Amino acid sequence: ISYSSENPILNNKVEFPYVYRIISNELSEVDAIISIFKYFGWNWVGLIVSDDDYGYRASKRLEKVMRKESVCLDFLIRLKSNSYTQFNDKIQETIYKSTAKVIMLFLSSKFAENFQEFFYRDKIPKKIWIASSYLPRTVFMPLFPAFDTLNGTLVFSIQQGEIPGFKQFFYSLNPFKYQHDILLANMWQLLFECNLPTTRQLFLYNCTGNESFDNIDLVAYETFDFRISYRIYTAVYAMAHALHELYGTMTSHPKSAESLQVYFKQWQ
Repeated sequence: ISYSSENPILNNKVEFPYVYRIISNELSEVDAIISIFKYFGWNWVGLIVSDDDYGYRASKRLEKVMRKESVCLDFLIRLKSNSYTQFNDKIQETIYKSTAKVIMLFLSSKFAENFQEFFYRDKIPKKIWIASSYLPRTVFMPLFPAFDTLNGTLVFSIQQGEIPGFKQFFYSLNPFKYQHDILLANMWQLLFECNLPTTRQLFLYNCTGNESFDNIDLVAYETFDFRISYRIYTAVYAMAHALHELYGTMTSHPKSAESLQVYFKQWQ
């Protein structure tokens, strides 16, 4: 059960008969972007994709659907993960000279950070930016020029949901209660700027265990913005319900247990 893989190849049930996803494949975002183009009447756009399989699939699908919907492509840039200055300058020049008001971004994680390099020296002309759901998941933008330029970007986000009881559980966390949780210890130390006995001494004060999340702006960290975590939660419950149904069938119909041994392999 996958909660994060968006590769459309997993749709092939002949090759991947036992793979189940609780997230749509990445090409559905392409179709959604085309719908936005049609709605706003945007028919002259630019496209920047990562130079990998993700970018290749997106550009191939976009070009095909755009031709069908009479949307023209001003430029197509394949962004490299380790590009050189001359290549970056050429990309900057392309964006500057482009008459397209709308630019799409389909960048996977290792390429998204490199994209900020284009905002170091000059301010990019005002454009309407549209990004796939990868961008907000992978990019932290410390560069103010990049933040100013991309502020207001239309981004496709993954489904958000509620996880009952998680907020109460989170507020009950304490590194002195869960002493073997290294991740919690590191998070606690950084949030409250204090030292724990089991971590490196980085701050002036020691943690007491009486620190409270009420004094921290958790909204800034999107702590309760359940998107990726909600998909994990859904995947776990999907498996739990499936196993429950399977076990119920075995106990109510003993002969079915024998058939399971015949048709199910050990790894299942």
